[in-house]
Amino acid sequence: MKQDRTRLARRLLLGVFVVVSGAVAWSLRRPAPRPGAAEPRAAPSPGQGTTVADGSLLRFHEGKEKVLVKWRSMVGREGDATRLAGVEVSIPFVAKGRESRATITAEECLYQMSPQRASFRGDVHVRTDDGFELDSDTLKYWADEERVFTRDPVRFRRGTTSGTAGAMEYVTGAGLALHGDVRVHMEDGAGPPADVEAATAWASRDEREVRFEGGVVARQGIRELHSQRLQLFLTEDLAAVERAAAIEDVDLVTAPGAALPGSAAPGGGRKRLQCRRLNVVFREKGILQEALAVNSASLEIDPGPGDPREKRRVAAPQLRFDFDEEGRLVSLQGLPTRQTDPEASRRSVLTTEPLPPSRTGGRTVESQRFAAAFDPVSGALSGATLEGAVSFREPGRQGSAGRAVYDEAAGLLNLTGDPRLVDEGEGSELRGRRILLGTRSRSVAASESVRHTMTRKGKAGGAGLLGGEEPAVLMCREFEYDPATRTARYRENALLRSGRDEVRAPTIVLEDDASGSRRRLTASGGTTSVLHPRPQKGAAKEPAAVEARSREMVYEEAAGRIVYTGEVEIRQGDILTRSPEAVVTLTKDGGAVDRLLAGEPVEVQQGVRRATGERGTYTPSDETLVLVGEKVVLQDVDRRLEGRILTFEVGSDRIRVDGREETRAEAVFKRKEAPNP
Repeated sequence: MKQDRTRLARRLLLGVFVVVSGAVAWSLRRPAPRPGAAEPRAAPSPGQGTTVADGSLLRFHEGKEKVLVKWRSMVGREGDATRLAGVEVSIPFVAKGRESRATITAEECLYQMSPQRASFRGDVHVRTDDGFELDSDTLKYWADEERVFTRDPVRFRRGTTSGTAGAMEYVTGAGLALHGDVRVHMEDGAGPPADVEAATAWASRDEREVRFEGGVVARQGIRELHSQRLQLFLTEDLAAVERAAAIEDVDLVTAPGAALPGSAAPGGGRKRLQCRRLNVVFREKGILQEALAVNSASLEIDPGPGDPREKRRVAAPQLRFDFDEEGRLVSLQGLPTRQTDPEASRRSVLTTEPLPPSRTGGRTVESQRFAAAFDPVSGALSGATLEGAVSFREPGRQGSAGRAVYDEAAGLLNLTGDPRLVDEGEGSELRGRRILLGTRSRSVAASESVRHTMTRKGKAGGAGLLGGEEPAVLMCREFEYDPATRTARYRENALLRSGRDEVRAPTIVLEDDASGSRRRLTASGGTTSVLHPRPQKGAAKEPAAVEARSREMVYEEAAGRIVYTGEVEIRQGDILTRSPEAVVTLTKDGGAVDRLLAGEPVEVQQGVRRATGERGTYTPSDETLVLVGEKVVLQDVDRRLEGRILTFEVGSDRIRVDGREETRAEAVFKRKEAPNP
C-alpha cells in the first residue's frame, strides 16, 4: 500500500511539473544585443496578403542557440502580428540539472513583436525530451505578463500518467492552473490505477505544492476519497510527497476486503473515515508516518464475512494514526481540540451498533481522550487507555470512571478514579477504588473501599436480608464475581447491611440459583449478625433484635432460613443461647424470624440463670424459648432444678419446668435480682 501511494503521488507531480518547467523555459522575448554578438536575421515580413514559404527564426544568446521557430508558410499580417502556418517551435530548458528541449507544433501561429505575444491554434502539440505530451486546440503566450494559457480543453501525458482539463494557465511566479473538470489518471504495475477528479488544479515548483479544488474525488482500487480540496506538499527534489491534506467534507471509503492504511490484516467490511480535514505526513520513500483527522472525525467499520453482525464506530474531535518505521499502524488516538461547530461533541465516543439479524444491544464508551495500541505485525489491538470522565453503556450494564485501561491479552478493563458499575439486570451498583471487568468472561473484581448495593429484582420475594424496599449493601476490601457460577465473594472485613439488619465476617459469599431469583449467602471466618424481627400485628412493642455470633453462617433465601455453625451464640433481649449449631427459620415473606432452633446441646442464659438441654426452640411471636432433652437443668442463684422441658419468657420472671415421664411438675420462680441486660 505504501509503495502504491508513493508511486501514485510521484507520477502525478512529475506530470504536472513538467508543464511548469516547459513554460518557464519557453520565452520568445528578444534578448538585448551584446558587444560582439550577432544580431539574429529574420525573414522579411510580407505585406498584407503576401505568402512566404519555409521560414525559420533563430535566436542566440552568447553564441548558444536558445529558441528555434520554423514555419511552413508566412501567410500575412493582422495589424502588428504576423500569421504563420505549419509552425514548429523548439525550446531548450533545464530540468533536474539536465538540458532538455520542448517542441511546440500547431497548424498556425499569430506572432506579435510588441508587446510580444504568440497565439497557437489548430492541433497544438507540446512534446519534451523526457516524454511529456500536451495537446490542445489553442495555446497562447503573452510575454509582457509572462503568461501561457488556453481556454480550450487540454490533454496531457507522461509515461503512465495522463489527464485532461477544460483550460490551462501558467503565470511566472504564480504556478500552473488547470480549470474545468480536471481529471488525472495514473497507472502503476505494482498496484491498481488511480484517478483524481476536481474542478481545478494548481501547481507550483517554487512552493513545492500541488492543489486540487472543487469536488475532489480520488480513486485507487477499492479506495475512494472525497473532499473539497486536496493538497500535496513535495520534498525539495520534488521526487516524493512530504505531506498531504484533504480539506472540507473529507470522506475516505475503503470497500470490503481491504485493510486500513498501515494495517497488516486485510479483510473485514467497509471502512469509512470522515472529518473536516485529514493531514498525512510521510517518511522518506513515501512511508506513512502519521495521519491526523480533525474536526468531528469518525471512523466506521462494517462487519465482514464471519464477523459479528455489528458496526463499530470511533468518533473524536481529532483522530490520530501513528505508524512505525515500516509504515505499519501502531496507535490510534482520540484527542480533544477546539471544534469549529459549536454543537459538535468535545468527547471521544466508541460505539458498537448491532445489525440485523443480530438482536444484541449496542455498546457505547465515552471519554475526553483515548489511545489504542496495535501490534504492528498482526495489526491486532493490544490495549487502550481512556482518560477524562470515562463512561460506558452496554445491554444491562453501565459505568463510569476517571480512567480506564484495557489489556487485550488479559481481556481486562481496569477502571480507576472513583469507578462505578451499575448492573441493571442484577439490580446492583458497585463502587471501589479500582474495578476490573472481564471483557470476554464478563467477570468483575473490585478492591479498596468496595461498596456493592443490591435491590430486589422484580416484584418476587419478600423483605429478607437481600430484599425488601430497602437495598442490601455489602462492603469489603476485595470483591470478585464469577458469572459462570453466578458467585460473588466479599473478602477482608466484609459487611452486609439490609435496612437495620447486618452480617459481618472476614468473607461473605453470595450465590444466585439457576433462575437468578433466589440467593444463598455464606459468611465464614467468624461471623456476627444482627436481625430485627418485625412486630406482630397489634403488638404493643417491637421485638428485641436477634444478635448471633458463629464461625460460619449460611442464609438460604429459597428455604427462608439461616444456619449458624461453630460456637454459636444467639441473644435476644435478656436471653442468650450457646450451641454448636443454630437454625433461624424466617416467615414466608422473609421479613421476620419465625423461630430459632439451637442444639445439640444448647445452653441458655437469662440474667443469673443458667439452663442446659439437648435442643432449644425460640418463638419470637410470643417471645418464648423452650428447652428440651432427657435432662434439662436449670441453675438459679440459690437452687437447681431438672426436668425434660423448660420454658422461658423473654423479659419476664416466669419459667415453667415440666417433670420427667408422665408427671408434670410446674414451678414458678420469682427473680431475686434484676436480670443482666
